[in-house]
Amino acid sequence: MAGLDVQTGPRYLAVRRAVERWIRQGQFPEGARLPSEGELARRFGCSRMTVRQAIAALAAEGLVQRRHGVGTFASRPRALRRFWTVLSFTEEMRAHGVEVQNHLLSVRRERPSEAVRRALALAPGELVYRIRRLRLVAGHPVAYHVSCIPVRICPGLDGLDLASDSLYRLVEEHYGYRFTRCERVYRPVRATAPEARLLEVPPGTPLLLVEGVAFVDAGLPVDACYEVYRE
Repeated sequence: MAGLDVQTGPRYLAVRRAVERWIRQGQFPEGARLPSEGELARRFGCSRMTVRQAIAALAAEGLVQRRHGVGTFASRPRALRRFWTVLSFTEEMRAHGVEVQNHLLSVRRERPSEAVRRALALAPGELVYRIRRLRLVAGHPVAYHVSCIPVRICPGLDGLDLASDSLYRLVEEHYGYRFTRCERVYRPVRATAPEARLLEVPPGTPLLLVEGVAFVDAGLPVDACYEVYRE
């Protein structure tokens, strides 16, 4: 197995990339147990905390599963798509000639859930902007979207016009980042009561759930998003 390919950016990202490469190249097939955190730290010449951050990011992407008291195992997400040209929902619809209206429901600074903190590789205590929006086409709701973006990375984001423009376009233009990759997991769900009210469907209606993380240059995770779409 190859050692660490050191690149620009946080060291945990280089560890994450190396372990991901092992899994995707079949050196650790699905269900195989990965080396322990201590073994990985020795191999890569880094701290156990760095390895822990890398494994947490892989777990959030569905590439590994951690079993308490047993170890970490190679896995595969049920449906994972990678987008190397990253478009926001608004931009994707515009590319098909469909104009989307974004209704901003709320934006606030808050402590993220543990899952979001792991997905964005945040330090304990870091805050995120939690941005809730409703997508409408021809005045009809089609999707409910939640984005979590680190305050440290995009200070003052809550002062921008989040309703009338693409969120990714705003981040790129105001903060100088370039979105390069987006990883999404798709699965069917049923509408909760709050989602049903927003999307104007009966509770329990089948919806498409899309969860993912968008990355900018050097593999930095910037947006942990959650979206549900009606038919």
